[in-house]
Amino acid sequence: MKKALSITVAVALVASVLSACGAKESATGNGNKVKVEFFQYKSEAVATYDALIAKFEAANPNIDIVQTNVPEAGTVLKTRVAKGEVPDIISVGGDAQFEDLAKNGVLADMTNYPGQANIIDGYKKTLQSVTGSDKLYGVPYAANANGIIYNKDEFKALGLTVPTTKDEMDKVIAAIKAAGKVPFHFAFKDAWTALPAWNVFAADLQPAGFYADRKAGKTTFAASHKDMLKQYVDFMQNGQPGDRFADSYGDGNTKFAKGSSVMYLQGVWAIPEIVKANPNIKLGVFPYPLTNDKSKNLLVSGVDVLFALSAKSKASAEATKFIDFLMQSDNAQKYIDEQKAFSTIKNIFQKDEAYSDLKAAFEEGRVADFPDHYINGMALDVIVQELMQKKNLDEALKKMDAEYDKLAKR
Repeated sequence: MKKALSITVAVALVASVLSACGAKESATGNGNKVKVEFFQYKSEAVATYDALIAKFEAANPNIDIVQTNVPEAGTVLKTRVAKGEVPDIISVGGDAQFEDLAKNGVLADMTNYPGQANIIDGYKKTLQSVTGSDKLYGVPYAANANGIIYNKDEFKALGLTVPTTKDEMDKVIAAIKAAGKVPFHFAFKDAWTALPAWNVFAADLQPAGFYADRKAGKTTFAASHKDMLKQYVDFMQNGQPGDRFADSYGDGNTKFAKGSSVMYLQGVWAIPEIVKANPNIKLGVFPYPLTNDKSKNLLVSGVDVLFALSAKSKASAEATKFIDFLMQSDNAQKYIDEQKAFSTIKNIFQKDEAYSDLKAAFEEGRVADFPDHYINGMALDVIVQELMQKKNLDEALKKMDAEYDKLAKR
């Protein structure tokens, strides 16, 4: 899950959170216990980690694991790193933030961490690709998938089958509208909610090697993305009537759970929250069918959770012991089951029937990493949110190039 934050709000928020973190730290001194701060960015996973921490501490009474989960975790973490207040364990996604931490010496080299032997090779290669290094500065733990979530009962009632091509998808959308129902529910109040769909359009339709060429100055967004962006904007017109910018991510999850639309453009990370809002809902997820060539309809899946160690932690042995514990099969399975994610660890599988429509994409290798993992930091979410408001393709492309160039100069 990714979110954007205005600079003004971020400054105020970080100040308050840092104050709270300081208060927490001073309150957790427990005699001879070794305190290990576990900073993780997924609000959905707090309860799961709380249970795992309790289990770990019961077996290791001399170690106190302090979970830190705050709003706008990326902004807070960046500020803390600048202050030299680096948590012992940092859990983020395999994205540009992770790249920055690795390249700036914040993270310990975990290439020789024994647990890496149990990780599926493709996910380790993803982290190496993000950092541009042969070294591993984290251990992948969970992967996600970015697809079209659908209400199975609604599909059944409308006589619909899961589409696998663009033409089939167009017919599904038309049938839903003809029945007087809404294809998608949007929650554009949170800018980042426009990105799950954008990531798939970019993965499927942008030129091969685009980011390497953009980095080398051989192309631009304006020169290569206009047709893709037009297709994206057209697709995103199939939302609810009225104000599509009124609802937040949480609102969108709840309203979809209660029947506001037949489908929902979010990653699988939203499923626990949807089910929480409606325990009786029957969900499925399928890859976006954006072309009529099934082999080109990719499932966007990346490293959603990794564990990294601070290069300067004074409790690295204890922190490593906790990571070892989380990597154990029963504990990793608990995380996967509760968070509806996919394991990066060999022989640990997601068994939820909701994901059966994704099986073929994984088996056939029709999988791509999140394109925005390679350009985090350039306010893409805000640009795309504005695109949804104005529908001005040229303006959006110009801003993408300007933001990319600004990021490249940092």
